[in-house]
Amino acid sequence: MSNENQEYEDDEHAVAERIDAAHADNPRLAAWLREQRDRFDGWSRDHGGGWDFGERSLDRVEALVREHLTSVDDLFAREHTPLVQVACWYVGEVHNRARGTEWRMDPDPVDSHPWSRRPYVIVPFARLDEYRDPEGIDYDARPRHHPLGSFLTLLREGPASALGALRAELDDYAPDTGEDEGEE
Repeated sequence: MSNENQEYEDDEHAVAERIDAAHADNPRLAAWLREQRDRFDGWSRDHGGGWDFGERSLDRVEALVREHLTSVDDLFAREHTPLVQVACWYVGEVHNRARGTEWRMDPDPVDSHPWSRRPYVIVPFARLDEYRDPEGIDYDARPRHHPLGSFLTLLREGPASALGALRAELDDYAPDTGEDEGEE
């Protein structure tokens, strides 16, 4: 690798690391996490109790979302309610506990990018090298999940889709093997 390419890689790594650190430790994220943890006991009681943060409990969240939210418009209308926000937090916590992800949120979101206002979970930066973008476009190819986005997918699929979609997302965190498809 030439010095110029190495410098570019180092710069790109440093920028990605700074962004990750800023998204990991900021007042917006800390406040959101604290608010959801504080709401959890009441949310749990309101929705049957026994929430154990296990992978199979994601099926219960899925059923809860499908039972209480009727459409994408309904989800967005109720996005900032405890029902939705604590459910998002719960899904992210299951990812964190089952697959070692961590919470992130943009400390300075922009109006032109609405997802920058929402929390997400991602594999820790220290594991960056385990994930490669097959097209070689993105430097940081770690899988990330916005729980609200997962709920959108459920509602778009409709009630006919099989239970287990939220749990299936956990498979996204398997590291790349470094082998291309079709190679033997």
